[in-house]
Amino acid sequence: MGHSVQTVETVSEGDHRVREKLMHLFTSADCKGYSPEDLEKKKTSLKKWLEKNHIPVTEEGDTQRTLCVAGVLTIDPPYAPENCSSSNEIILSRIQDLIQGHLSASQ
Repeated sequence: MGHSVQTVETVSEGDHRVREKLMHLFTSADCKGYSPEDLEKKKTSLKKWLEKNHIPVTEEGDTQRTLCVAGVLTIDPPYAPENCSSSNEIILSRIQDLIQGHLSASQ
């Protein structure tokens, strides 16, 4: 139903408890086993790997958690091949292969 939301207004700032509940609701199930520090390390490592392979990558979103490759592919936490999304199947397949190679090399 998110497509039907037109505006969001902050009525009052929430406390730490509300923030934790919201983070729990909107964090994907894949990320539950990782601490924020682990996710940051994985993101940084993957970004460096992609840049080493001459792939243009940027961070986007309010919290800078999503990696964006050449403006056509996004990689969400926990930054595995199955967390990639793109409408271009060729780019999707090639980046997923690069990520798989990175995971194999780092283990």
